[in-house]
Amino acid sequence: MKMEMKKGVETVVINNGNFVEEEELSSCKFSHLLASKDRDFLLSSTGAQVKVSELEGKVVGLLFAANWYPPCRGFTQLLIGIYQQLKTNIPSFEIVYVSSDEDLDAFNGFYQNMPWLAVPFSDLETKKALNRKYEVEGIPCLVMLQPDDSKGEATLRDGVELIYRYGVQAFPFSKERLEELHDAEREKLENQTLANLLGNNNRDYVFSHTNGLLTQVECFVHLTHLHATVFHYSTYYIM
Repeated sequence: MKMEMKKGVETVVINNGNFVEEEELSSCKFSHLLASKDRDFLLSSTGAQVKVSELEGKVVGLLFAANWYPPCRGFTQLLIGIYQQLKTNIPSFEIVYVSSDEDLDAFNGFYQNMPWLAVPFSDLETKKALNRKYEVEGIPCLVMLQPDDSKGEATLRDGVELIYRYGVQAFPFSKERLEELHDAEREKLENQTLANLLGNNNRDYVFSHTNGLLTQVECFVHLTHLHATVFHYSTYYIM
């Protein structure tokens, strides 16, 4: 992406060769911002080049991160697991790494463990434009874009919190899905039970041991039984 001055206003030349003034960046289709005048592809984890146009129709997450910041490394490891789970059944999802690494070696070392796409490290102008467009103030930052999002109206900028809080359940990372999850949380709090407190959507048991020994069979105690046991003990102590 080439930065030029036109009548005192900073402009950007995107891949169709037209000038776009800085204040118009927010209305650019996000796929245009991922390309440049001389590049219409992204890098893949295998080293291949993937056309930016292949992102059309997909939910896209822009990961702003850097190898030198420990929270980025921790979040990236979590995100890799979420990404692999989603990609197994949902091909219309992709992540693009927007690097803030200090040099090419740092970028290569960090990116080699990522299974998704990346903006080439050398394309500094594209990375600057993305940071400016999505108002990235800190890393890690995960910006979620919807396939029909041309003006950022359906953009979620708190993807890191969504991943930590909801994991794969947050897909497709839309505002409607976020409202559904918030409503479910409120309902859960209003109808709280011991099973809800100690379990989750993937587990309805807790660990237990008998006579100091933890066995494969005895370690699974269903929460419904635990609830009855706790109630029984409470009644016993009250009496």
